Amino acid sequence: MTTSDRQSSKMVMFPTSQPEGSALAHVELDRAVAAVPSWSIQTLNAGPLRSSPAYDQHVRDTVGSSYDWSDEIRFDKQTGRLVSFVLKMPEAGGVEPGIARSWLDLPRHAGIPVLDNRENGFHIDPFDLRWLSDDGGALVVMNENMPVADSGSLRLAINNDVDLLFHHGRYGGWVLLSPVAHLVAAPGDKISGADEPRLHDLLREYLEIVIEPHVARMCCDEDAEMYRALRALCSRAREIGGVPALALLSAAERALKIFYAGYSGQ
Repeated sequence: MTTSDRQSSKMVMFPTSQPEGSALAHVELDRAVAAVPSWSIQTLNAGPLRSSPAYDQHVRDTVGSSYDWSDEIRFDKQTGRLVSFVLKMPEAGGVEPGIARSWLDLPRHAGIPVLDNRENGFHIDPFDLRWLSDDGGALVVMNENMPVADSGSLRLAINNDVDLLFHHGRYGGWVLLSPVAHLVAAPGDKISGADEPRLHDLLREYLEIVIEPHVARMCCDEDAEMYRALRALCSRAREIGGVPALALLSAAERALKIFYAGYSGQ
């Protein structure tokens, strides 16, 4: 892309920490991240797994945000194009439905961010809030300060089912479409690629349980009501079966293990 092309394209920025500031990029239209995203509920992954032999070389070939302290968003060092991501699921609370719906009402524009300065890495902090649409067709994750979408908002479709959200050029959220179709028990597992409407309510229940203030209730008090809800969710997921249901079952069992190890209540 020439200098004049870059100046005429849509400019965006990613707020960064360590160093505090921003990473500037421009949008290259009609491109997409090639990797198929998988969603383990804990993270949305597209690209080489950290446990894979290809990961170390991938890190050498890319620049951006690292997973240990932040969301992992990696850009090719040569082209600057976004090539992979690991986006963490928040547990702090829910997005206000009216705000989430306003972003889902925006048209999707196919394209990817292209990093302008590729000399140094940076950290992009995970977001705070999440919301599952009424029909189970979209998961919205946002910064707690994201406003209602307006004429200066951009919904950038970086993949068939993943969007990055920019308010007046500033990155502030992401969307996963057909989340059930991307559910896996562990990052990198093969997705089913098919929706399962029977899981929509179960997924919503899980997302409403494993979130503050309920996480504090489970962690500190071994809350019996939350325990029973998780156990019931596990039973229903087993009855449905299939890759997405077993992935949801795995997430619920993990929550039970974390919060209720050794629990003897009813």
